[in-house]
Amino acid sequence: MIFLDNASTTKIYDEALKEYVFQSEQNYFNASALYKPGSDVLKQVNNARKTIVKLLGGSGFDNLIFTSGATESNNLAIMGSLRKNMGKLVFSYAEHPAVFNVAKNLENLGYNVEFVKLTKDGVVDEQDFCEKVKGASFVSVMHVCNETGAVNNIKKLVKIAKQENKNIIFHSDGVQAFGKVPVNVSDLGVDLYTISSHKIHGPKGVGALYVKNGINLKPIVFGGGQEFNIRSGTENTCGILAFRVACEKICKNLTCNYEKVKNLKEKFLNELKNNFDVVVNSTNNCSPYIISFAVLKVKAETILHMAEQEGILISNGSACSSKHTDNRILKAMGISDEVILSSVRVSFSEFNTEEEVIKAAQVIKESCLRYIKILK
Repeated sequence: MIFLDNASTTKIYDEALKEYVFQSEQNYFNASALYKPGSDVLKQVNNARKTIVKLLGGSGFDNLIFTSGATESNNLAIMGSLRKNMGKLVFSYAEHPAVFNVAKNLENLGYNVEFVKLTKDGVVDEQDFCEKVKGASFVSVMHVCNETGAVNNIKKLVKIAKQENKNIIFHSDGVQAFGKVPVNVSDLGVDLYTISSHKIHGPKGVGALYVKNGINLKPIVFGGGQEFNIRSGTENTCGILAFRVACEKICKNLTCNYEKVKNLKEKFLNELKNNFDVVVNSTNNCSPYIISFAVLKVKAETILHMAEQEGILISNGSACSSKHTDNRILKAMGISDEVILSSVRVSFSEFNTEEEVIKAAQVIKESCLRYIKILK
């Protein structure tokens, strides 16, 4: 099997799995318990918190709220920032469903919500952003798009937003950025930043929301008051500590992995485009970890299943919206319905090899050529 759907999830690191098993078997105590084994676990969790904030480039005064995953972190960032008489809320059309659907729900509830257009390259249209951010109290713009790999200039967007309103809260979904492209939240200037464990070779069921010092969130889950009374519920201590291990390893190898994956992307595209007509939706400026492309006259689902029959796993977009035939993000980029219908996504990880990506490209190309020949 060749797994090329790493934007949906990743294989867990051996070191992270070992940590998870150890904590589950030997150190499984409740972090809220008053006895020493419980307080020892809590100390480990808080050390993991400090470690990850540091890896994100945050200061010692910033915080990190552990959650069940990126969906909860995104919901907490948005819903936890809501206040009475709040101004406009601004989102981009490229947001993951965990952000976009929250925004649409708020719009349906009567909040003043606006969506920023995308350029043909898949990034936020800065001119439209400058207009939409006027009168805004909250902004959420994804750092790296999970569909195309397009990288937004978050630092510049934050500067524009803060010049308009110094008290504006700026959130960025960094799930496809952290551990893959350089991230320094202090340099970016963001107030809130979402990350996820299973996207960087950690266990599923764990995520986190970086919170800049001075940003006050309201809880959206009520209970025992864990996580600074912002996110109640018994901490997934085993997952959190394994998450820390994954964060440390992937950040240590970020530059090396980036160059490796950049080479994999180049090899894949060179083989795929060799004497074969494809439309590549991802530009050269996108993260090398993600490629969106289309083979005209062949539906995405057909490409996906033909590849699967040969032991190659790819996707037709975000796993959270893979059952939809439409693609909001590609449409916002101005891509035609014909191309959207045939668009698939390939996403790499450090575990992939040159041999795998070349074979995958060959299989996809040969399968599509056979299919097109049958259609004729």
